[in-house]
Amino acid sequence: MNMNNTKTITFRQALVILEEQFDSIYRGISTVKEMSTDLLSAISFEGEDPETVYHRFETKVGPNRIVKDDQVIALALHYV
Repeated sequence: MNMNNTKTITFRQALVILEEQFDSIYRGISTVKEMSTDLLSAISFEGEDPETVYHRFETKVGPNRIVKDDQVIALALHYV
């Protein structure tokens, strides 16, 4: 298997790729604790560590997106 074709990107490059894919603006990070402000959001994060970091993307159309910190690069590589 040829590993020379493996793409590597920086974290910042990954954020830019996701901004483009989501047609959004990167708005920084929030922890699960910060995002669990009501019952519905608390249920969405049930079982998740309250200190887990998510990256927030404000979309121009449609629902905003969040991506778990440890999934940013893998998701961005999916689009390149």
